[in-house]
Amino acid sequence: MAAHVFLAVGCSRAPEIPKGNDQIKPTYNQKTGRLEKITYDRNHDGKVDAWTFMDGTRVVRAELDENNDGKVDRWEYYEAGTDNAQAGAERPAGVLTRVEDSTRHDGTVSRREYYEKGQRVRAEEDTDADGRVDKWETWADGALAMVLLDTNGDGKADRRLVYSADGSGPRFETAGADGQFAPAP
Repeated sequence: MAAHVFLAVGCSRAPEIPKGNDQIKPTYNQKTGRLEKITYDRNHDGKVDAWTFMDGTRVVRAELDENNDGKVDRWEYYEAGTDNAQAGAERPAGVLTRVEDSTRHDGTVSRREYYEKGQRVRAEEDTDADGRVDKWETWADGALAMVLLDTNGDGKADRRLVYSADGSGPRFETAGADGQFAPAP
């Protein structure tokens, strides 16, 4: 609604940012008045380290410099959804679907996390920097349920940790020559 008023009065400049929020910089489309990007200095060192790409009020993508070296090392991807936070009101929102991390902070994605309805459901990671996934995680109801590991570099899981829903310690298993898992000795 406010965007329509904004356009109707023909205002050609962005709204004022309240004092104390000077690390937050919004960018608006000059033709439509829609919010396109927000930059932020999260650690207040004078350098932007977070970029959020917007479609009006909906988050589309975020990029973060986690270790303040000037390089993006975390990418978050969002898809359209609804936000029912206000009673009876639905407004466009971004729902997290995937996160990519450069765990070695070298600009190369080494870990990918996948989300459904905003909850992490699985992840895959290249832990030894050889360019191949060697760790797979499965999540259930917000908790880690299973981890598969390729410890011999053949591209197939040969170790498995299974976590119980009750929080008890993981069960450690190894794969036999047939690829079937059994409790580790």
